[in-house]
Amino acid sequence: MAHDFGGSHSELAFGMRMMEDHVGLVNSESMDLSNDPRFFQASNLDKRLQALSGLSVVSGLMVGTCSEVISMKKDINFVTFEGITQLVAFTLMSVTLFLNILATYVGVAQIYHSYRLETSGPTGFEMAASYYLNPNICAWRHLSVKAMLTGLAVFMIATGMRVAVNFERNIQKSEFPSEVTTHVLAAAFGGGYILAGVLVYWVHKQHHTVFTENYESVRNREGPYLRHVQTMMTSRSQNNRGGGLDV
Repeated sequence: MAHDFGGSHSELAFGMRMMEDHVGLVNSESMDLSNDPRFFQASNLDKRLQALSGLSVVSGLMVGTCSEVISMKKDINFVTFEGITQLVAFTLMSVTLFLNILATYVGVAQIYHSYRLETSGPTGFEMAASYYLNPNICAWRHLSVKAMLTGLAVFMIATGMRVAVNFERNIQKSEFPSEVTTHVLAAAFGGGYILAGVLVYWVHKQHHTVFTENYESVRNREGPYLRHVQTMMTSRSQNNRGGGLDV
């Protein structure tokens, strides 16, 4: 019957079936699809996932930019100041690439898992919320956001070092400008990029500090009140089970 309605490719191919049965590499079964009306209603979880999606897009773009680390010159002289600067810039670009790859993976994986759980059935939202609030998932999500935001500052600092090295290397290739002028330009533009990176990190810390203060303030104020209300609800439900009906 499945072949009659699904066509000639309705059954799992032999190779894929072998990988599923004996290797466990693939899974041909998915969660049930049902048009639960709640799927079409907005929720706080959806809004948070949209924010995470925006950050993952930025981290994905940063991965493409930081991939230039592959084409960077590797003729590093560990004795000269230029060579040390080049090594530090290469290291910082590599670190930035890793941080943004981590942020990209976490953003894509958590959004995919959350939406898949949320649309899995009548208790989909509860399962997705349980996944989203899992301590391990929360820790990786917060780490990935910090990695992406911090990576922007590190990227600017590494770019400044690369600019300074390029100015120094152009001394042998051109008679003009003079060597002194080139040193001045290298220090000016390289230092400017580094200061810009420090500024970006300072802006990030300011935003994070204000967010943390407001978050802690709300949690400290609402926590006692919510516990008080939950205590009242628990005691009232116990009285109702004991025979007293309070309408």
